[in-house]
Amino acid sequence: MLIKRNLILDSEARMKKAQLDPSQLDKELGDGPLKMTVEQKQRRYRQLLASTGDAESAQIGLERIISGNDLDNINYLAKGTAAARPVCRIQLKDVSSNLIGYASGFLIGPGVLMTNHHVFGQASEAKNSLADFDYELDVNETERQPVHFGLLPGQLFYTNVELDYSVVAVALKSVDGGRDLASWGWHYLSGEPGKGDQGEYLTIIQHPGGEMKQVCVRENKLLKYVGDMVWYMTDTLGGSSGSPAFNRFWQVVALHHSGVPKKDRQGHWLTKDGKVWDESMDESLVDWIANEGVRISAIVADLKVSMGSHPLVKAALEGTPPVPELTAAASVYKKTDAGQLGVWVEQTGGSALLVVPLRIPIEMIRKDIPAAALPAPAPDRKEPAVRGTQNGLPVETVHIDQSTLGTRLGYLPNFLGKGGLVVPLPKIPASLKSKIATFKGKPGQFELKYFNYSVVLNKERKLAFFSVVNIDGSQQQDVGKREGDSWLRDPRVDKSFQIGDEFYGKQAALEADRTKNPFDRGHLVRRLDATWGKTVDLAKQHGDDSFHFTNCSPQFWAFNQGKQLWAGLEDFTRDIVLQNKFKATVMNGPVFDGPDAPEAAVPRASAPPHADPTFGGVSIPKYFWKILVTVRSVKLVASAFVMSQRDQILGIDRIQEADIFERLSEAEVRVLQVSISDLAKMTKLDFGPLGVVDTHEATAVGPRLIESYDDIRF
Repeated sequence: MLIKRNLILDSEARMKKAQLDPSQLDKELGDGPLKMTVEQKQRRYRQLLASTGDAESAQIGLERIISGNDLDNINYLAKGTAAARPVCRIQLKDVSSNLIGYASGFLIGPGVLMTNHHVFGQASEAKNSLADFDYELDVNETERQPVHFGLLPGQLFYTNVELDYSVVAVALKSVDGGRDLASWGWHYLSGEPGKGDQGEYLTIIQHPGGEMKQVCVRENKLLKYVGDMVWYMTDTLGGSSGSPAFNRFWQVVALHHSGVPKKDRQGHWLTKDGKVWDESMDESLVDWIANEGVRISAIVADLKVSMGSHPLVKAALEGTPPVPELTAAASVYKKTDAGQLGVWVEQTGGSALLVVPLRIPIEMIRKDIPAAALPAPAPDRKEPAVRGTQNGLPVETVHIDQSTLGTRLGYLPNFLGKGGLVVPLPKIPASLKSKIATFKGKPGQFELKYFNYSVVLNKERKLAFFSVVNIDGSQQQDVGKREGDSWLRDPRVDKSFQIGDEFYGKQAALEADRTKNPFDRGHLVRRLDATWGKTVDLAKQHGDDSFHFTNCSPQFWAFNQGKQLWAGLEDFTRDIVLQNKFKATVMNGPVFDGPDAPEAAVPRASAPPHADPTFGGVSIPKYFWKILVTVRSVKLVASAFVMSQRDQILGIDRIQEADIFERLSEAEVRVLQVSISDLAKMTKLDFGPLGVVDTHEATAVGPRLIESYDDIRF
């Protein structure tokens, strides 16, 4: 079963929190005219005008949506046939190429396939799998010959667990070398929200249970948007994970990913014939009461931030798709010379068809639309911006009780064990001790202890030398997504030693206009790493404590939010801990670059002092480091990484780089695995016993470029 039980439980929790009653909402929406605001009408008209290029056609289409009119032009069916072309069956295969299941997917760009995260959670799961196109029946009820394409996660693989989607590169030639992938076209994904409205019907094209391609036409009423998700009524079957959900104009509205099953009084899942379902049965037998899809607008927003610079993703998001050639779908065909008319005969079995090539544009084409062509907007109302993974379900705001700061235990060196398993705080050399921020009136006290983590602050840079956190995977709690950022200065150290909102400003305003300040408040100790405890309330209290400015560093917004960068490595370290529910220690910090920076210790002829670039009077670190420490076979193991935002910030204040970073910058890297001994040279910190338990290869190997989780040695 592809849809894991925990995924369905998450969907159930969201439905409960949203107080969504599918049956009741279905009745309330009915099948009559849709209730649309002026803004919704304006948005849909703009989308239709962009798609058709004709104001009259756009107005007619809008009126049909509003009235609930189910009539369409006959070309609706031809467009649907074209829309089905990029949808494929996925054969899931393990490392030995054994078939282990099926799913659905669809092309979103030249050589780019999208499906669910729970289908491909990591690159290795896609490596031996296949994408099958044309696995369907033709007009004569004859099975077409499927065309198989290999997947290339080494060229592109990105996944997002929260939005439950993955994208992976596809070979441009079929496995047998006889067909080009381009002939199947792809679906352009529009990042504009609201491509469907409540009460409107969706269409889903899918391979349920690995069967031949099927379509669920206009039976999927859109019920409600909840954050990044959309709920709809549908009879999609198991195996439809990764299917696209279309509006009536064949724009992709959502990626189908999960559902909520009907239950009996004992909480057992029920089948469509009223029996108790168990995991020995196929999921297609489950009686689903509602299904949940991931909004395409949220996915596009995340892709732009996380992978927007990747050439394949860039081509998918910015390019205009070719028109799929409907005639290329025949399994066996024979062309005849028909002069310049371009017609031919297709033969399938004992039948023959005269084919006239028909090209019908089905995707939205971006055009410059005169402002006068749009309906006038309603006064004093704005369409809320969609920001992908930040638009989750609202939870309580961050709350920190600073009156109890003195009771925090902070980081525990013996958290992983005693004796040889003790991991002390990194030591700061004597040459830098004058820069350590100490407590007010307590010059000998400098460790800022919080719930589950500690910080040592550099008073000159106003940033942490390092932060170190204990993580207990067995006590991790789901406290929901945070609602905004509420950061506080730590009153135990002088205010002037901390960078606060005088630099970062109002985050909502900055995210609307990044030209004002392109830097996020970047957590060093991640909120989720500190969010553990015996109860949900305790875990939330511990996670909230990470919102101290002492635990914050300015990070370029694309760097901070990019899953392949800082957040991606954070996800990896947390996944390692949660997978086996064990304990870990994670150390984080910036690399300070300046007259007293690590390169000053590297012998160079006429080596001038170098400094990190500045913005708004604040020196911005070009690099950040992280060490993951765990216990394996009753021994410590540790791995070190360096994350670079150098390329993003050098445009702000260009400087000459030092020798010690040349190995990093020459490869234009973003994430590297490095030896702990090299990291000690970069930071001037003493990591104690960690150097001898480093999992990295010999220091002579040098930094290792990390492009996917598979590249990490741990």
